[in-house]
Amino acid sequence: MKKFTTENLWLRVILFFVICTILIFSLQVFFLPLAQTLMSVTFPETVQINIIRAMNGVVGIGLVYGFLRFDRQKMDVVGFKWDKDLGVKWILLSIPIAIIGLIPTIYIESIGGIVEFNGLLDIVSIFLTLLITVFAIGLGEEILFRGYLQTLLETKYSFLFSACVSAFLFGLLHFLLWSPTGKVNNMIAILFSAFAIGLTFSYVFKSTKYNLIFVVSIHGFWDFFLFIFQADFSYDGIFEVILEIFASIIGATVIFLLVYEYTTKAFRNYLNKEKTVTEEEPRFET
Repeated sequence: MKKFTTENLWLRVILFFVICTILIFSLQVFFLPLAQTLMSVTFPETVQINIIRAMNGVVGIGLVYGFLRFDRQKMDVVGFKWDKDLGVKWILLSIPIAIIGLIPTIYIESIGGIVEFNGLLDIVSIFLTLLITVFAIGLGEEILFRGYLQTLLETKYSFLFSACVSAFLFGLLHFLLWSPTGKVNNMIAILFSAFAIGLTFSYVFKSTKYNLIFVVSIHGFWDFFLFIFQADFSYDGIFEVILEIFASIIGATVIFLLVYEYTTKAFRNYLNKEKTVTEEEPRFET
């Protein structure tokens, strides 16, 4: 990705996030009510949030494409590319990683009475949910926060700082998406929970040499297994909020450890050998 001056970099970060937020809120305020009116149906609150997150993903993909085209860059600079050697392996491995990460998270949430499951979806809904969670939510949110924002920030700042900023904006957007509900506890819980998991996603993105396949798959399947069992979350007090944040940190930590173990033993040698085969092009252009 091209390097920018400090002023131009932060201008892009702020402008990108503001435009994304405005577009998503416009869809949330106008499109969703219109769709419910035309279909003569009122979606449950959790379904509405999931639809909004899907719209968030679609907006993210389009917005990233627009910003890159403006700067005359291609989508591959944000990790939007297929790895013929590891792509399928990353996708398959992401399924057990997402499940193992969810197990302690759901267990803690269940003990605290935070989560309630409303049954398994039918087969058609499961298939549609898979498409939405992976290709709309997972891909859209990851290309937005990790692919574009984190990569842009890393042209000037350290990985840790860039990861923290992108994870904070990731949490902030989820916080804002919940704001129309007026449920402050939900907003606080999702802000810090998304920040925690966002940090782990940043590490996953970096560990694959900034390829989106692995992190998109983990993110998508994490949401998929929650959605197909129709998980409904409620936070009655500060205790439940703290417990949710703790559960998310545990889940994020489990995923981090699993990915760390895999990246250090399974394909680090492959990544090093790749450098000896051909001289790697620099990620950041001047």
